[in-house]
Amino acid sequence: MTQTVRRHDTGPAAVPDTAPQPPLIAFLRLASLACRAGPRGSIGACALLEPSSGPEDFAMALARALPEMLFRRPVLWRPGAAGQSFDEAWLLALSLARARNDLGSTRFLTRRRVRPEATPYLLLLLNGLAERLESTAA
Repeated sequence: MTQTVRRHDTGPAAVPDTAPQPPLIAFLRLASLACRAGPRGSIGACALLEPSSGPEDFAMALARALPEMLFRRPVLWRPGAAGQSFDEAWLLALSLARARNDLGSTRFLTRRRVRPEATPYLLLLLNGLAERLESTAA
């Protein structure tokens, strides 16, 4: 017996988003992929990064510690994937709020998703990564 599959065309095919990702997301995706098999980082170890550390170091530390910082395991898509996961969009929004010095938005974005004791470390890593990416782009 064979089974037939009927396809219902509901309209024109969606065009995939091929726009390049913001550097912060691209670096974080690469770091997440690189540290997937490695040990998870400790939140306290984030403070040990040297001021001269590059964006790769901050991205790696953030990717390693992020699962411990958030209430739920974050979803970071593979490098080169079109679009963004909710967690990637959230991190980007948090980074932009911090860049604008928008404390209300920063507080709103961190309260429901980040463990209270981890918030300062998350902001330290996110700011460090964003600052280094801006300085290398300039």
